[in-house]
Amino acid sequence: SVSAFLLNRSSDLRFIPLSTVLQNPGWFPGDLPSRMQMNSILTLTYPTFCIVFRDDLADPNRLRFPLCHELGHLFMNHYRDFPDQMGTGHAHDSSLDAEADAFARNLLAPVPIVDVIRYNRPHQAKGSVFGLPRSTWISRLGLLDSDRTFVDEDMANTLIWLFHDYLLGRKCPECGHAFTD
Repeated sequence: SVSAFLLNRSSDLRFIPLSTVLQNPGWFPGDLPSRMQMNSILTLTYPTFCIVFRDDLADPNRLRFPLCHELGHLFMNHYRDFPDQMGTGHAHDSSLDAEADAFARNLLAPVPIVDVIRYNRPHQAKGSVFGLPRSTWISRLGLLDSDRTFVDEDMANTLIWLFHDYLLGRKCPECGHAFTD
């Protein structure tokens, strides 16, 4: 499964645990602790882009989608192209969130990979392959058609090639069967 924390290491973005931020009060705006009570993830844009995450959550896997969602905003340049809508306290455009959600879904379970597995190995097409719980997997399957609009043929072929080696020989954590070519 994709880890946003590992993706972070290959980019210039910083992920900072909330506990670290709270130990350094000069780092953050004064209303950050109250805003973090409502959110598990928050992107700060000044002095540099960084994503603050709550490291006190009982299940850190609950951070995967929100982290990927915030990465979507950053990689799709929402903060630079729409600063009036992305800033704290400003009216938020739901289409920007929809794009970031689609980015996160395609990062965690890319449409072409889901399609290839479902077509070639329907019995192995489970959310556990992508580290997704059953309810999230069912939701993912329901949104595949709408997310196809974000994936062109070149991207699909690239993703399939990259995931090919990743999937070969991996075992399903639920049933123990290995993926084969």
